[in-house]
Amino acid sequence: MRRRTFSLAAAVSAAGLAVSSCSGSGGAERGPDDELIVTFWHSMRGNNAEQLESFVEEFNESQSEIRIDASFQGMYDEAQTKLMQVVGTKDAPDLMQLGSGAKREIIDSGIARPMQELIDAAGFDTSAIQPSILSSRQVEGMLPAMPQATSAAVMFFNRDLFEEAGLDADAPPQSFSEIREASQTLVDAGLVSQGIAMLTDGGPFVDMMANQGELILDQDNGRSGRPTTAVFDSEAGVETMTWVRDMHADGLLANFGRSFDDLRPPWYAGDVAMILDTSAASIIHDQETSFAVGAGYFPVPDGVESQGSVIGGADLWIFADSAEETQTAAFEFVAHLLDPEVQARWAAGTGYYPITTASYDEPVLTKAMEEIESIRVANEQVGDSETSPASLGTVSGVSVTTYVADAWERIYDGADPRAELDAAAAEVTSALESYNDANG
Repeated sequence: MRRRTFSLAAAVSAAGLAVSSCSGSGGAERGPDDELIVTFWHSMRGNNAEQLESFVEEFNESQSEIRIDASFQGMYDEAQTKLMQVVGTKDAPDLMQLGSGAKREIIDSGIARPMQELIDAAGFDTSAIQPSILSSRQVEGMLPAMPQATSAAVMFFNRDLFEEAGLDADAPPQSFSEIREASQTLVDAGLVSQGIAMLTDGGPFVDMMANQGELILDQDNGRSGRPTTAVFDSEAGVETMTWVRDMHADGLLANFGRSFDDLRPPWYAGDVAMILDTSAASIIHDQETSFAVGAGYFPVPDGVESQGSVIGGADLWIFADSAEETQTAAFEFVAHLLDPEVQARWAAGTGYYPITTASYDEPVLTKAMEEIESIRVANEQVGDSETSPASLGTVSGVSVTTYVADAWERIYDGADPRAELDAAAAEVTSALESYNDANG
């Protein structure tokens, strides 16, 4: 499979589009009442889209000078592809929600106005942001984009099945051996086809490595310099993937592919008892399930202290080609989304955890954490997480997840975990070399 390893900026140039490093190269768009129009692209759907769009409506109704024109543009990768097809044209958005892994590519492309400039101009206090979230989004001490929807991977489980199998639903398994034992108990009882399921898209592997304090790339995951080498084929990586292989081979771990849309229905139907999923699906799961939903911390090998899964989610970017007054207007909306009360409602209504520390003092979030186990557990897990290069995630123009996913599928088919991880790491290292060469 050929993968994109070239420069994003080069792709824009090849398309004949301008890459602007200055602010405000075009005129602002205005509505019929002379209000500034801010075009906002996002990747939320279902319940999470309803929550986000309610904040858009709330902002629009709160004043008459700015109108946010929001639209869904597909999931993160699809939306980013659409962006690169229109960047530099009148069809490009002014403000966009992009997956947190897009930082390095968007920075190197030169298409975004550094958020830090707008933060400084507005006097926005970034100390209000949770320290671990702030650190995860900073590049060289600056914020290129604003975190808006942060999440963590947790283990969701069917409390009803646990209780029927005689398992303690108030003390869910976390270590590799505990998950194996619980899965075997559930299968032996004839309650499920397999005990647990996770995506094979590479994400759970990255999270399991982070939870052990293990790096994916050199240079502290790209946080102390541009990464040049993949290091996930370490002993910890091989041990992790060997556990995955053995669980699958023993009929305890189900393979439903790389899409959440394929992973979740079997869990909803009771075919599996546990899934590894994002905390951002907490309310979705409560709406879709007919059983009591439990939640536990992300898995970790026996004898290893949990460090916390990667701080994922999405960030808001403002683009350099938009008029400067449009950029300023867009930032006003960004600041609205980070209001502690708004963030508390967002967290309570979705399962994302709040960006701002003060949100934990808001009654709406306090109540949600008391009533919805997965929201409470996700926030407790984040609070217990170590702030380290492993948990902060990678800053790289090359995403490792597809490479790992391809290796994962071959391992399920019987290939050796060490050989496959070595091969995938070599591919990522080669891709990093190509990307770094293209981006100076």
